[in-house]
Amino acid sequence: MLSSRRSTTWATVCIAVAAVVAIAVESGSGSRGHESVTTSTTTTAATVPTTAPSRAVPTTRPTFTPPTPVTPASMSLQRSAVAVPLTIQIPSIGVNSGILAVGMTKAHAMAAPEGGANSPYWGDTFWYRGSSVPGASGTATIAGHIDDRYGRYAVFGRLSSLVRGDRIIIRNTRTGLVERFVVTVVHVYTLAQSTTLPVLDLMYGYGPPHGRRAMPSKNGVAHLSLITCAGSWDSRASTHNERLVVSAVRTS
Repeated sequence: MLSSRRSTTWATVCIAVAAVVAIAVESGSGSRGHESVTTSTTTTAATVPTTAPSRAVPTTRPTFTPPTPVTPASMSLQRSAVAVPLTIQIPSIGVNSGILAVGMTKAHAMAAPEGGANSPYWGDTFWYRGSSVPGASGTATIAGHIDDRYGRYAVFGRLSSLVRGDRIIIRNTRTGLVERFVVTVVHVYTLAQSTTLPVLDLMYGYGPPHGRRAMPSKNGVAHLSLITCAGSWDSRASTHNERLVVSAVRTS
């Protein structure tokens, strides 16, 4: 994004989904309050076209070590971003990034730190701490910028290149636990679609969009959602007009 498009810090930028207003929870793993969800329209996403071959995805469910909490259960979602001992690697697109735990803005949108031209935030990824801990049964939500203030690729600038079977690695630098995920599907949603319950459930898991705490998945699988912008810049909305969502499952 160009510098004229953005405010200076803690803006609700393209990676922040507008309908996170439906997600009013109070911590990443503790009790939470709620607000009513204002929409439940079902929509269908268009699968991202790709010329790259899809890779095989394991069909068996492995037994793996559950992750430990990385933020206190009492931490409010209104608190600003905090560093957590997690990193994310996506070898096929060259991502090797630290992870910050973020909450919500006052407008109840997922917070997305920004900064100046050389800010480290363009290279960081953001785990929504109202979602599941990465690697736990449920859905962990991680977002990243697509570009910086001058239109240069940011951490998720090449996220649309991912295809089924690509690997994602989450590492806990404190415990040494390494969690491996594989991509199952890549979707693009319009901005309007991204505010609907079916899409919010995909991105955040069933609990948060319904005003509940992060919940284990019904099939016991650890899901991962990666989110960034797509499409073109909408000057009226001050954001891109589409959202790219990569879904993955833990395999070890």
